[in-house]
Amino acid sequence: MSELFSNSIFFFENNFVDMRIRDITELFRNEVNAEANFIGDTENRSRKGGNMSASQLATNWICIATAGETVDKRAIEEQWLLDAAELYDPSLYTALLWPEHSRNFGNMGEVLELKAERDDEGILRLYARLCPGISLLQANANGQLLFLSPEFTPDGNFRNTGKTYLEGLAVTDSPAGVSTTRLRFSRTKGKRIGPYKPLAFDEVREFKKEKGMSKTAKKGWRHFFSIEEPEATAEQETSQPDALQALAEALDAIDKRVSAIETRLGEAEEAVSDVQEDVDTVKEVVDTEDFARLVGNLPELVKNFSKLNSKVTQLPDKKFSKGKKGFNFL
Repeated sequence: MSELFSNSIFFFENNFVDMRIRDITELFRNEVNAEANFIGDTENRSRKGGNMSASQLATNWICIATAGETVDKRAIEEQWLLDAAELYDPSLYTALLWPEHSRNFGNMGEVLELKAERDDEGILRLYARLCPGISLLQANANGQLLFLSPEFTPDGNFRNTGKTYLEGLAVTDSPAGVSTTRLRFSRTKGKRIGPYKPLAFDEVREFKKEKGMSKTAKKGWRHFFSIEEPEATAEQETSQPDALQALAEALDAIDKRVSAIETRLGEAEEAVSDVQEDVDTVKEVVDTEDFARLVGNLPELVKNFSKLNSKVTQLPDKKFSKGKKGFNFL
């Protein structure tokens, strides 16, 4: 009965541990699915040309076009640049960054804002602040896609306004325009790059906080540009997601149950050891010659005992009145 009870307890404890492990696995699966759903939503927005600001990165002002003749004998008119700077509104239509003007491989970032300015020589230039994607950062680090090539409204009549809009911006290694700023995303701040305008466009900073972005992705972006990790507030340090709290409680419960199981197993091992010692002692006695001789004489002893039981002592008759005998006196 005791052994059956112990086996039942052991079976219950094992099943309890299995159930807790399944609960923990489900918690992890939910966390992973939530993170995967967020990443998938971000990628879908990227493919559809939606808001790319989840990268939380922004460059300084970069020259993307210069008024005048291009290297392939075309002309970029000043009015195009003025119109683009005036009309550009990313909430209305976002100009995305396309590798070599191709739409087949997804965009590599977006244009945040535009402005048109003249340099010291009176030449009009169009400047942009960009939000680069990770694919552009990787390509740029490998020395690829170093320049920019604007894509203006083909007929110069954006939405019947009679003006030109920046509808896209290509990242390329063979730009047609001149005096565009070479893209050089760097970890080191303070460099001044660009042959005409001394712009430190390598300073990249966070421009938007988005709660949905994963902590791992945020850390990777900051590390790439040597951006310091923001200090956690007291509220952030003390707060803990419900899922993590449940996980901690589940792990604590499992630890206690496992400790109890280990204790019971230790007690069972001690009991088995004691029984084994008793068995060894009995075995030593049974294996002796005296015990073997005793076992050999046992049949004879049983036989003799049976003979003793068969012998009956004759008792005298209790009726002394039968037959009168005289006494023989000496």
